[in-house]
Amino acid sequence: MNLNLVKTLAVTVVFALVGCASTPNPVSGRQDRFVMSEQDEVSSGRKIHQQVLQEYKPYNNPRLQNYVNGIGQKLAAQSERPNLPWTFTVVDSPEINAFAVQGGYIYMTRGLMAYLGSEAELAGVLGHEIGHVTARHGARADRDQKIAAGAQLAGILLGGYLGGEQGAQLGAQVAGGGAAAGFLLPRSREHELQADSLGAQYLQRINYDPDVLLSVIRTLKAQETFSQDEQRAAGRQPSEAPNWLRTHPANDDRLRAMQQVADQYTGKYQDVGRQRYLQMINGMTFGDSREQGVTRGQNFYHESLGFVLRAPPGFTIQNAESELSIIADNLQAMVAIRLSSNTRGDHNAAIRALFAPDQGRTELLTINGLRATNFIGVKQNKPIDATVITLGNNDYVFHKLQKTEARGYYDQALREAVASFRAFTGADAVNAKPYSVRTAIMPRSNMPSNQFAELAREVARAAPQLKNAEGKIRLLNQVYPEGNIEPGQLVKTIQ
Repeated sequence: MNLNLVKTLAVTVVFALVGCASTPNPVSGRQDRFVMSEQDEVSSGRKIHQQVLQEYKPYNNPRLQNYVNGIGQKLAAQSERPNLPWTFTVVDSPEINAFAVQGGYIYMTRGLMAYLGSEAELAGVLGHEIGHVTARHGARADRDQKIAAGAQLAGILLGGYLGGEQGAQLGAQVAGGGAAAGFLLPRSREHELQADSLGAQYLQRINYDPDVLLSVIRTLKAQETFSQDEQRAAGRQPSEAPNWLRTHPANDDRLRAMQQVADQYTGKYQDVGRQRYLQMINGMTFGDSREQGVTRGQNFYHESLGFVLRAPPGFTIQNAESELSIIADNLQAMVAIRLSSNTRGDHNAAIRALFAPDQGRTELLTINGLRATNFIGVKQNKPIDATVITLGNNDYVFHKLQKTEARGYYDQALREAVASFRAFTGADAVNAKPYSVRTAIMPRSNMPSNQFAELAREVARAAPQLKNAEGKIRLLNQVYPEGNIEPGQLVKTIQ
């Protein structure tokens, strides 16, 4: 996430605290003290929306955008706040996420859409996010929230509003952690459960079975299991945020709560729209996009910016929204790569802008025909080891980091990572092609357990560098870690 966006959102929240007023909550009807009036809420949301779209570009598929917006508008019309200027946007991100901004702005990543199994599930996610807005979860400043003040409160509201681990991390960046964070996050979990309940209501009102929200939560739980299995396979200890630091309830708790909500609804509902949904996402980009750069094994290709680099053995490439990193699998060392587009080949200016060092020395060199500068220095007694490389009109800053106990051990590997940086060539175009979600017919097999193995072999031919193809296809089709699909059914695969 772009740090400028974090600061902008935080400032918006802080300024909003000035004008609290007592107003009936649109969902509960109780008098609440709000951060802002509805007019200010919409105005503030519109400004944040522009910031979000600078960081998360809309996915370039008008047909898919219209499809998602159409479903969202039907749901919003059945909510407690139908007159808000509702906007639903699919953003071009591989992250598995959906989030809301006050005033009626809802965002769905194509990364999440790849793993949903039907139109009804899509509606369930949109309904949940609509619930956050209708209940004014992002605009409320009740008695508990007043305990936190200034930037701390801004950070907590920001984290709770965006939701999920991403929101918690963003909130922590602004708030700086502290006791207030632990005190207020449980209310965010309460908001998530309320949004689930409201989403179920909106689904029922447009004749979709609220049970589909259970499928969505199971999909999220499968994602968690898959991620932990991959970490174990790579020899790493699976990471899991402490339960008390999660803004979303643990998936098992959420399933139990959602089951109680779904049991309240009975009746006949329309078809979930599985085939219609799969046809709509057929061809959608899967994973990294050409504009964001793609990872293929140990290599990273960024056709738009025109460069290629390679991670050494034992390191993994992580491509985030604002920073590219090459990280040791044991987390002892890394290279953080940032773009300095304003220094125009002035390497000393790039170093000063990023590090503001107290002292240091530079060495001029050439890397794969590109002009480069290596810098060794200190900032407040902390070592800085960085390299700046110019390619085209951009300067790329490689910040080499090692944990204190490992310092020196990874010098060679980090130098190799930097030395791999080179200009993109025509021969790289084949490897830089992004993957996409494709629909296929589940093949017939003498042994049902071989179904996904057969699909995985086809994927291996089309995308030979894709790791754990069978696991990813199972995850896409909501049968991870086990399960089968009837032969002849439409399924998702990867090309």
